[in-house]
Amino acid sequence: MKRMQDLAALQRLLEQYELGGIFDQRAVQAMELVSYGKGDIICADGGRMNQLLLLVKGKLKVYKTLPNGKSILIRFYKPLAIVGDLELLTDFTVKGTVEAVGECLFIAIKYEELQATAYHDPAFLRFIIKHLSQKLYTFSNASSLNLLYPLETRFASYLVSINVDENDHPHIEEIRTSKLTEIAELLGASYRHLNRVVSQFVSAGLVERTRGSLYVKDIEQLKKLANGNLYN
Repeated sequence: MKRMQDLAALQRLLEQYELGGIFDQRAVQAMELVSYGKGDIICADGGRMNQLLLLVKGKLKVYKTLPNGKSILIRFYKPLAIVGDLELLTDFTVKGTVEAVGECLFIAIKYEELQATAYHDPAFLRFIIKHLSQKLYTFSNASSLNLLYPLETRFASYLVSINVDENDHPHIEEIRTSKLTEIAELLGASYRHLNRVVSQFVSAGLVERTRGSLYVKDIEQLKKLANGNLYN
């Protein structure tokens, strides 16, 4: 994690995401910009949060580690997303692991600053409630996707989710085949089953498998296969 002192950049981001009416001046003065690199863990399942993080650039992957040690994918976040809102309003520990998919930039503000200012502001509370409602909706959607849809749909959704940027523009990402075991676990499948689906996708011209890596070749067909059921 890197902390950045750039008041001009902070002000531009507050204007871009229309946050001026959500936070009062005292809260704004307590804000700072923080960045994370690809693969960095923003917060881990079971940990504690002490600040609210507003994702303003980049993409995040959220997954849950189960009691048996396995993990399952919940969703991807893109701007404007909030990390730490549930923990702000409760005394809960973190209920999922949040990982940076690529370079990510956040507006950060300590809980103690919010509790003294925006925590009692109806505009801020409406803002938080709206984002919590969106999380509940997408969690329900992801649960349905994981439970009710075939692996072909889930894998297509995963590939689309990681191969578009926060503005939904194509951004082809290399997938190391050594990561397929991890991906299979996130999608609630066996490695053997996922490997068969990869072979099907290669034969159909949807992905290319070469030198230990996978590359998406036809993201539009993958979107059709996902049929609107995305992890976001």
